[in-house]
Amino acid sequence: MTASQSPPKRSSSRSRGTNLFDSLYDRAVDDLLSVSVESLWVDTLAGPTHCLVAGDEHAQPLLVFQGGNVTTPVTLAWVQSLADDYRLVAPDTPGEPGLSADERPADYGAWVVDVLDAFDLDAAPMVGLSHGAGVVLEAATVAPDRVAAAALVVPAGFGTAITPALARVVVPSLAYRLIPNRRLLRWALGPLFSAPVDDVPDVVVETVALALRTSDLSAEFPGPGGPDALADFDGLTLVVVADGDPFFPPERTLDRAIAWLLGPVETRVLTDERHFLSPMGQEEVSDAVRSFLAADSR
Repeated sequence: MTASQSPPKRSSSRSRGTNLFDSLYDRAVDDLLSVSVESLWVDTLAGPTHCLVAGDEHAQPLLVFQGGNVTTPVTLAWVQSLADDYRLVAPDTPGEPGLSADERPADYGAWVVDVLDAFDLDAAPMVGLSHGAGVVLEAATVAPDRVAAAALVVPAGFGTAITPALARVVVPSLAYRLIPNRRLLRWALGPLFSAPVDDVPDVVVETVALALRTSDLSAEFPGPGGPDALADFDGLTLVVVADGDPFFPPERTLDRAIAWLLGPVETRVLTDERHFLSPMGQEEVSDAVRSFLAADSR
């Protein structure tokens, strides 16, 4: 095993059962993941960080960063087929639903560097899903040479536009937070999910519902804050947007990505998809990321 593939420095985990998302996390692993995963803990300056690891231990590591207000297994399920080719390392972002520290990092980029160091990785390709894309972009501002390639899916990090579509998510979400009933939940989730809400796995719906009731629904997402912060990052980037995404409108997101990123940028627009991708959309993303990373390695 090479240095870049050596086991991480483990830390002691916190006690299970102290987090509202514990049981939903375990259910998501059981219900959504068809790949075998290992649970590891590593030390970071942001506190103990829990990671799910899947795939051949001798394969190229690929870091996968979770979406906001869902657990890591929920978004890892979107790209789990990449475990056929890569060693997937999916950390629970501190401050997001999961098993890591409860407080958000003061610096997401520095936290990513700590995760890389814990796995003895000089650099690695990264996939960021929604909120996780903003995390990857912050890493590219702090340590651009350690982001070997970036695949950003329905990405935060390029700003959020106030649109009628966004209002159709925010208003019912706030209403559900005040009066948590099924009718308001369906109203809140309808504009977010590509598939009908009744067809979405129960554990996904319940995870988002719990986040809406209990999490800090901050309007701020991680990201570089502007093109100047990315001036030293020239890595190859894939940007995948959904044509019906109420959070990150595709045209605005792609325009900013092309303007802000100095290196080569590949783009993909998913049709008939919203922010939470359908199974078909998830498969399309996995295929796009696989092709992107294969091209980057040549």
